[in-house]
Amino acid sequence: MARVSLRKNPLLAALLGTLATGLGHLYLRRWVRAIGWLAATYAATVLFVPESALSALRSGTLADPFSLLPIVFVSGASVVDAYLVANAERRRTGTRAADAAGATAATAVDESPACPACGKPVDPDIGFCHWCTTELEAVDPADGGRTTERRSD
Repeated sequence: MARVSLRKNPLLAALLGTLATGLGHLYLRRWVRAIGWLAATYAATVLFVPESALSALRSGTLADPFSLLPIVFVSGASVVDAYLVANAERRRTGTRAADAAGATAATAVDESPACPACGKPVDPDIGFCHWCTTELEAVDPADGGRTTERRSD
C-alpha cells in the first residue's frame, strides 16, 4: 500500500485556506505570508465592503451578497497562493531528493579506477596517473576495475 505524505500537501493547504484565510499558510509554516493575507482581508473589508452589509451579516441576514465579493476574492486568492506555495515547496524538496538519489547512483556508476600509488581516480585509457605520473598497466575488469602499476625492470 502506497503511503501518502501529508507534509506540505497542496490540496490540504488549499482546503485549510478555504476554511479560514491564512490557515493554509500557517500549515505551511509561512507565518508572515499568513499574516499578510489576514491583513489583506481586513483591508478589503474596511475599504470595499459597505457598513450596511457588515451590520446585516452580524445580525444574521444578508441583504446584498455582491457587497461581500471583495472578501471572497481576497480569500480565494489566498487559497490559490497556499496551493501554489505548497506545490512549489513539494517540487523543490522532491527535486532535492531526486538529485541526491541521482548523485549517489551516478557516483556508483561513474567510479573510475584508483591509482595504486596515490589512490586518486585515473583515466584507464591514458596509461598513467595524471596526479602522480605513475605508469599503469591495463585495467583488469575481473579485479573490480583496479589498475596496477607498470613495472619497468
